[in-house]
Amino acid sequence: MKARLRFDKEKTSEPIIASVILRTKAPINILRAEVYESTGEVLIEVPDDKAESTISAFKQMGVDVHVGHFIEILREKCIDCGHCITVCPVDAISAQSDLTVEIDQNKCVDCGACVDACPTRAIKLSE
Repeated sequence: MKARLRFDKEKTSEPIIASVILRTKAPINILRAEVYESTGEVLIEVPDDKAESTISAFKQMGVDVHVGHFIEILREKCIDCGHCITVCPVDAISAQSDLTVEIDQNKCVDCGACVDACPTRAIKLSE
């Protein structure tokens, strides 16, 4: 399971991720992180069997947690040109047999390369 963690100014100075790992014994994989003095956002991956306890632990520590799909294709704008496929560093985007573009959320690391590459702005990072 993937989750986006958002930290406010007070939380960025605390070792929250380390504390949650020690408390839950969950092996947390950090896929992407942007942490500054006043705010932070970290995309993590947690084994499904530890997901509920890990998410609960982060919430108890005051972290804003978003679970779900992070990149989405706006079908009404997509022309299935394939630009996004060529820039995806983890092969999470592919063309189906009918040549429509599809994102495998399990492979996606939320890097945003596809968002920047899309000529019609049909791919967006979800909130």
